[in-house]
Amino acid sequence: MASLSQEPETVKFVLQNGVGLHSTETEPDLMDPKWQQQQMLEFIDIALEAEELGFDGVSSVEHHALSVTAPSPHLLLAAAAMRTSRIRLATAVTVLPLYNPIRVAEEAGMLDQLSDGRFELGIGRGTGEVERVSGGAIGPDESMARWVEGVELLHLALKGREFTFDGIFTKVQYPFTVPTLPLQDPLPVWTGARSLESVNRAAEKGWSVFRNVGTDEEHRTALEHYISVGREHGYQLSGANFMIERFIFIGETEEIARRNFERTAVNFARFRQHLSAGGRFTLPPSTISARSEGPATSGPPPDAVVIGTPDQVRAALNQTLANTGARRLMVETFSGDEMRLFAREVMPSLRQVGTALVNDGHT
Repeated sequence: MASLSQEPETVKFVLQNGVGLHSTETEPDLMDPKWQQQQMLEFIDIALEAEELGFDGVSSVEHHALSVTAPSPHLLLAAAAMRTSRIRLATAVTVLPLYNPIRVAEEAGMLDQLSDGRFELGIGRGTGEVERVSGGAIGPDESMARWVEGVELLHLALKGREFTFDGIFTKVQYPFTVPTLPLQDPLPVWTGARSLESVNRAAEKGWSVFRNVGTDEEHRTALEHYISVGREHGYQLSGANFMIERFIFIGETEEIARRNFERTAVNFARFRQHLSAGGRFTLPPSTISARSEGPATSGPPPDAVVIGTPDQVRAALNQTLANTGARRLMVETFSGDEMRLFAREVMPSLRQVGTALVNDGHT
């Protein structure tokens, strides 16, 4: 069973899901446990259908604000593992600074065992003050320090047996082995990496990278840097280890695609209000745009949005692959009809793009 970063000659697709952002209700009661439950159950159904449609993976966000009902993506993916059999299951992302990295390694091992070796761990720092409340209201400086230390300890815990660790936040003073080691060796790890510093950390460990906001040129520069640093540390990395996220609004006509965007933009605006605590906190670029002059009022980050017919979406993603060198796409559609249309009309032809680009000498 190939991991997402294997088989570099083909393009692979991961279906991302912002659990709750897909709601078609105009005024949902976000505090109603029944509404929240419905979003979680729909995620499980989406994972199963994504497998049937031929997606290579399905991933869940982690957020700790109203509108998105996914504070624990590991629990959601454990449920999805029981309903699926082939599709890869990933977090995008597990917010590492909120947890003891050893606990993350333990749960990653459990998920890999429950899914029979299909789990891929995505890690990141999180998206702001409201998110950090779940981890004890830690500040941004502590969050960064926990992230840097957490990456090192997680790397050790996932691969080490009888390890010790002398950190600021976590100390392992006697030899310890994670009791639930992953079936995959090594477990695939993906790192959300906007900065070249984060790209470095991933490349040094042979971990894969995903990015959303930024220009194609910035992504290409990051990929080339990533491959170079990986080579220095003994890893042969490529565009198959490099994933670009795109929010897809697709329809049989441009008008339908635009309506799909406008519907979802309302959900994003509502979520952004909760994520910023009603505007009390400034949101990071990953929730708006790397090139925004000011905070966006609605919709996903403009850098990462694609709107149009199947032909237009296919052309845009083809251009993204050619310009960035990435061979993995994380796509988020926001309705069942859009997911099916994308799988039927866009995915098959784009899969072959990877082979054509490799044969043409593009990496």
